[in-house]
Amino acid sequence: MSDEVIQLRGTDFDECMDFLNEVFSEHAPHDFAGMLPSIYQPTDEQMACNYAIRVDGKLAAVVGLFPAQWQVGDQVLKVGGIGGVSTHKRVRGAGYMKTLMNHCVGVMQEEQYHLSWLGGQRQRYGYFGYETCGVSPNMSLSPTNLRHALPETAITFSPIEADDDRSLAFAHRLHTHQSVHCQRPADVFHRFLVGGFRMPYLARDETDTVIGYLVARRGEVTEWVAEDDDHAIAMAGAWVRDRGEQANFWLMPTQTGLAQRLGALAESTVIRTSGNWQVFDWAATIGALLQVQAAEQGLPDGRVRFGIEGYGALEIDVENDRVCCRRTEASASVVWHPFEAMRALFGPLPAHMVVNVSPELSALHGWCPLPLGWSHQDYV
Repeated sequence: MSDEVIQLRGTDFDECMDFLNEVFSEHAPHDFAGMLPSIYQPTDEQMACNYAIRVDGKLAAVVGLFPAQWQVGDQVLKVGGIGGVSTHKRVRGAGYMKTLMNHCVGVMQEEQYHLSWLGGQRQRYGYFGYETCGVSPNMSLSPTNLRHALPETAITFSPIEADDDRSLAFAHRLHTHQSVHCQRPADVFHRFLVGGFRMPYLARDETDTVIGYLVARRGEVTEWVAEDDDHAIAMAGAWVRDRGEQANFWLMPTQTGLAQRLGALAESTVIRTSGNWQVFDWAATIGALLQVQAAEQGLPDGRVRFGIEGYGALEIDVENDRVCCRRTEASASVVWHPFEAMRALFGPLPAHMVVNVSPELSALHGWCPLPLGWSHQDYV
């Protein structure tokens, strides 16, 4: 037996897919290659994102570390997505998952990732530095909500197929024009849109002009981008009317104008965490998200200083919507555990429902929660 950590290769693709499908199908059938084609491809480059341990020549455990370039305003943050965390039942209890998770966290620290995201049970991944936080709004819209509230339109929807270069180019342009988004290469953009066995649709108005796209499956719209908020709301209404049933729309926390419009119509609104996060570079992450917040909705002036265990002190200045977030050697009267800091800064609860916000930190009331969100189509 060995606990040597290896990176898989393109030739390991079929074995790895069979392994992941077997482990996860203990609870429900899985098809990882079909579910996440954006990250599971039979190439050396893609398969090297999977770290593994073999026992007697057979895969015993796998953890995927999938790098993403996250555009946050003018800044690009390097995010490590953790996925496919799996251990075969024949070797559970041997500590292989712990070994692989610690290895991946070490790789991200060594390669200077800014932060990391994963989905999964909170306490399980808390041992490795992850905490549930962030903001993920979900609004439900039904045909009844639309009566007397939103005029009918002649918007039509058509599936975007993998060989529809023109439609994909339009959707890719809309995606990249968002203030916050994951950079998705144009030549594989369709793979992201069909993740989770979902289908992307192109929307056209009554003049046959393309106005936006959305991604949906079984009454759930997970990505929804248009030329402007008027078109986006019209698309939502047309989508619900065409199907004659309620749909749930996921929004990014930066889609504030759209949230205001849809929130005035929706039957219900739920604000959830956007996943489990670990922050490595607090100054860069907070600074980028604050700058986006300032550009989109403005921020009150203020200055705060606080410490984070294991990182040090941070000082944040906001003046006339100009943001400066930096580490400092100055002492901080308040020092938070990283989990407290993540929940206080990134939500979904307001900071005062997470920690005691002293008067010298009162600017946080007007700044937080910061828009730490993650699209379902970037899940790993």
